[in-house]
Amino acid sequence: SYLKIIEFNIYPFSFSLNNFLINSKQSYNEREGFWLEIKSENCCGYGEAAPLSGFSKENLHEIYYAFQGFFHAVKNEQIDLEELLLLAEIHCLGCPSARFAIETAIYDILSKELKISISRYLNVSSLSKIKVNGIIGAHSESDNFKVLKLKVGISNIFDEVDSLKKLKELYGDEVLFRLDANGIFDLPKAIRFCKEVEKFNIDYIEQPLPPDKLEDLEELQYHTDISIALDESITSLESVEKVIDLDLAQAYIIKPMISGGFIESGKIIELAKSKNIRSIISSSLETSIGRMACIHLAASNNISEACGLATDCFIIDKWQTPKIKNGILKLDEIPGIGLEIEF
Repeated sequence: SYLKIIEFNIYPFSFSLNNFLINSKQSYNEREGFWLEIKSENCCGYGEAAPLSGFSKENLHEIYYAFQGFFHAVKNEQIDLEELLLLAEIHCLGCPSARFAIETAIYDILSKELKISISRYLNVSSLSKIKVNGIIGAHSESDNFKVLKLKVGISNIFDEVDSLKKLKELYGDEVLFRLDANGIFDLPKAIRFCKEVEKFNIDYIEQPLPPDKLEDLEELQYHTDISIALDESITSLESVEKVIDLDLAQAYIIKPMISGGFIESGKIIELAKSKNIRSIISSSLETSIGRMACIHLAASNNISEACGLATDCFIIDKWQTPKIKNGILKLDEIPGIGLEIEF
């Protein structure tokens, strides 16, 4: 299919977070980025570029220039989809969040033209609902999540074991916990921590060690039965190709805003699948536009894992996204991204 892009609008945004989010490295109390509007001859598509501090390498200036370069290359030209996506990749080199925004907006236009959702456009057999995990501190027991994420490495080991004990008493044996360390431990601390928490219902420990400590990660696996997930280590297809043959993890956390959108994330998922590694799609605390793109990405790749996409409680914007019930998010059959967008 061919697309003629006639207009390109960039809207800066800044939000204070509704809930304060803290991890072992930093705290988040606001998010800023750009909403992107691409107009074709008969449709508008939307995307979001919001680099996440502590994860993203690009800044807002670089994103803006990447957008401008892409628009000048495509403006008023009839370009086929393959070439359009290739131009997005070229102009957004080093700016994965800009590439994610452009891909989302392009798919939004094309799926609206066919009156189907982005996920259905990308895969006719995409999921109509996905599982999501809750977040301790942001969600409560009454939300009925089956998988809960807990940030660890923030206080001392005894307090954290104690809080896990209380959580297990509160939630019982049915709920699995994902422990996210954000790379704070060194090897001796990671071994000790894993030994202490093995008795709880742990789904996995996420990024227990810094991304550059690959040998230590290998060593840690000899000392614990807890599955290991990589997050900060997964920044691109290239980063995955470096670690995949080392058998360092059982799960990959893929943030489309970091890995560069639909195409790169899809390649990472395929590569992980070939090694029986679980793929979990995770939000980067986006507004509704970016979050819906992540939801469609998870659905179109048939991700059966509980994904980290229950982040609507952090940013209240003016768009309605599907409600989460008992850890399940059902996709409405609204064409495109699934939002009625007006700025």
